Amino acid sequence: MKKWLLILTFTICAFTTVRAQYDVHFTHYWRMLNFYNPAGAGAEQRMFAYAAYSNQLSGFENNPKSMLLNIDAPIPFVRGDHNLGAGALNDDIGMFTNQHIFLNYAYGFKLFGGRLAAGAQLGILNSTFDRKKIIFGGDSNDPAFPSGTADGNSIDFGAGLLYQHRHFYAGISGLHLNAPTILLGETNETEVAPYFNFTAGGNIMLKNTLMSIQPSLQVMTDFVAWRADITARGTYEYDGKQYFGGVTYSPGVSMTLFLGLEIMNITASYGYELFTSGIGAENGSHDIFLGYQINLDIFKKEKNKHNSIRILQ
Repeated sequence: MKKWLLILTFTICAFTTVRAQYDVHFTHYWRMLNFYNPAGAGAEQRMFAYAAYSNQLSGFENNPKSMLLNIDAPIPFVRGDHNLGAGALNDDIGMFTNQHIFLNYAYGFKLFGGRLAAGAQLGILNSTFDRKKIIFGGDSNDPAFPSGTADGNSIDFGAGLLYQHRHFYAGISGLHLNAPTILLGETNETEVAPYFNFTAGGNIMLKNTLMSIQPSLQVMTDFVAWRADITARGTYEYDGKQYFGGVTYSPGVSMTLFLGLEIMNITASYGYELFTSGIGAENGSHDIFLGYQINLDIFKKEKNKHNSIRILQ
């Protein structure tokens, strides 16, 4: 596996300009609309904070590891459906560390019995290349590589639309729309290609009112490569707790199993992705999701019941 990573890295670094895929795929994409679509900010209509961790291709040396922190909420004290979100992604893969810090804004309004939101994203992309992590087989002074640690950053833009109904939702977004270029030293640069994301899902109630099924779909593409995820998730509610589990199939890529629990506004879930391309079941990806949400009606004026002093007189 070490040879595989070296070949991949050497191929990337051998070119002056590189088109990079900054966007991480998380198993729990269906719970992370506000990461893949700026219009997802405020989709829960309450404050929603979560952390997601992905350990990909486990068992391989220098395998990718990604950590995301995200929070969004409706804007208090402001009339209308205005929402803000913020997130930070750290992605380690081999000799590269990529970071994405972003702010989302979404405005929603009622439409056809549901809610349509339009969102925009402003962010900063940062890349760091660490030469010390290269294992040279010969000349360690190859000019194709930066002489030491090299880093750079660039402004990033995104936009999206999200429609939510009582029984379904659907959204489309474009990220890195300005195709940002990150300079790494004097002779290397990373070009981040724009990519588009389509997501949809629904809620199917069963005869047993305690159980329901939530199918969902996500398609990611930069019009060169693409990935589709088709998910069937089942939910069971009992005694104030919600248990869920399901399976995701990604054609030509993987099969993912996940289990989770929601209690007291806290959601915890674990997923394991088994690749179908011959990598091996033991070298899959581990995903962990932890979320917390709370209503923000504490900022709203409440009606206080009291007796009128004038009437009592």
